[in-house]
Amino acid sequence: MSKNYFYYGECFWDEKDPPVSDEIVKKAECKLGIKFPKEYIELLKESNGGMVQFNKVYINGYGECEFPYLLGIDLESSSEDDDVGIFSFTEDIKEYSLPEKIVILCWETYPHSYFALDYTNCTENPAVVYFYENYPEDNVPYSKTIVAPTFKEFLPLLYHQS
Repeated sequence: MSKNYFYYGECFWDEKDPPVSDEIVKKAECKLGIKFPKEYIELLKESNGGMVQFNKVYINGYGECEFPYLLGIDLESSSEDDDVGIFSFTEDIKEYSLPEKIVILCWETYPHSYFALDYTNCTENPAVVYFYENYPEDNVPYSKTIVAPTFKEFLPLLYHQS
């Protein structure tokens, strides 16, 4: 029988990339007109995105969902760049008619479901939301559910199984 191990503030990353700089964080916040959650920035200062150790989350009414990686900040990204981050999906947000004031954290299954910071009604302390394709409704391509009211409250919901 498998056991769930929840994130407790250590060993978040499964693999690490170089950390993000304060300068890149400030430029990204200015470009988006928002303030990132402190806990998101702290994780990116360990690794600017990558695969995560705690890669599952249970969402009431939806079940167990995969959270395999966390996107970092990619101000300088291009189509030839291997670095994928929050700015890599600007065109997808437009193409799939997603809310403009979101920051995608991770695609569970591209382009059918994803996790995001929802800045629709704020510029800081956003909720973490889960968007999923809503096939039956033609005029509403995605439905959303709030996973946690803040990123800080989202992190302890993440777990892995052994």
